[in-house]
Amino acid sequence: MKILLVTSRYPWPPRRGDQMRAVQQLDFLTAEHEVTLLTPEPGPGQPPPSPDAPYRVETYRQRGHAAALSGMGRAVLKNLPLQSGLFYQPDLGRKLRALAPAHDLGILQLVRLAIHLGDFGETPLLVDLIDSLSLNFSLRADVDRRWLRPVLRLEAHLLALWERRLVERAAGVLVVCERDRQALENRLPPELARKVTVVRLAMRERTPEHAPAEPPVRVAAAAEGRPVLMITGNLGYFVNVDAVTWWLAEVWPEIRKRRPDVRVVVAGDRPQAVVRRAVAEAGEAVELIASPPDLRSLLQQATLALAPMRCGSGVPIKVLEAWSVGVPVVASPWAVAGTTGRQGEDFWLVGHPIEWVRAILDLLGEPAERERLGQNGRRRLAADYSRPVVRGQLLASLRALALPASPAEKGAETPTCAASPVFSTSAPGGPSPRKS
Repeated sequence: MKILLVTSRYPWPPRRGDQMRAVQQLDFLTAEHEVTLLTPEPGPGQPPPSPDAPYRVETYRQRGHAAALSGMGRAVLKNLPLQSGLFYQPDLGRKLRALAPAHDLGILQLVRLAIHLGDFGETPLLVDLIDSLSLNFSLRADVDRRWLRPVLRLEAHLLALWERRLVERAAGVLVVCERDRQALENRLPPELARKVTVVRLAMRERTPEHAPAEPPVRVAAAAEGRPVLMITGNLGYFVNVDAVTWWLAEVWPEIRKRRPDVRVVVAGDRPQAVVRRAVAEAGEAVELIASPPDLRSLLQQATLALAPMRCGSGVPIKVLEAWSVGVPVVASPWAVAGTTGRQGEDFWLVGHPIEWVRAILDLLGEPAERERLGQNGRRRLAADYSRPVVRGQLLASLRALALPASPAEKGAETPTCAASPVFSTSAPGGPSPRKS
């Protein structure tokens, strides 16, 4: 089958959830299908696609503020969520209209590309929502700044409306966890809810042969034998910003008072000013590591991994990363609701600040329990999030789609892509197809 995968973000290096998802789909699908990736042009510091990759890559230009303003206007006129308007790209629309008719299936990643839904024409469509963004925004409205809450609730309403329209148009819909599937099912009639399937995000267990070549960032406190509590994630993402600032304000002061030897590391990309300020105000025992080259190498130095999210959607990658290196996890109910793990077996679940303090202090004093949790986390990762398991889920979801017969299956002659992978771009001076 000829598949066109369309993303709103260039997937290399795969540091965010949607980038990881795209790279995994390319890896898992190309053994059985002919795949073309349609993605934005690489930005500064982003590597070009591998010339030896077994798939074809087409890129589209991303225009700046002018396209964003145009997209926002289109979103308002079409009653689309602002998220979708921000990702409107005229060149993507042109490329889609040219490429989609030659493919048996399009895979549209994320509701943010709903503004380009019409550009697929009559090509059958699989929508990979990854997570329910309407759920994300509705929960964010409960904890964000009061003046912003009405806007967030309106955006959540529009996102829910377009998630439904995408489900109506699609032959199938994917999400990464049961929580988000259930949230969609609660809003959809049964005939539409049946289209939604869980295909998890894969995470490889970190073993010496999978370790990165570059040396990891060293945590001085860990080298000194001090307990290290670590919160990781994209620090430009509201869910993580809220988690870090809440935990440092509500939980950390009591732990610092009872265990002055404990150190805290907050690590991730794009730390917002509010995160930097919260870390600075928390004292010298709290360290911010911005954009570490490899979060999992950093996590291996932690005594405990913390996931104190109060909102969000999808699967918390920080929990999977901690499981992959055998670090025990202490998490909020909402964080672990996006996983398949079990309380007391794969993590300790806590809610109120007092529960956080008690759990952390107890675990710091119980090395055997920390070891048990870490090993259970590794087993959970292998059972539910390994590459073979997720690949099987993805391929099964494709086989379950009720697709019309392709022109080739009807006996018609169809053009085929070149045998060698292609990297093409419409930008002047862009790289041309080549083999290394």
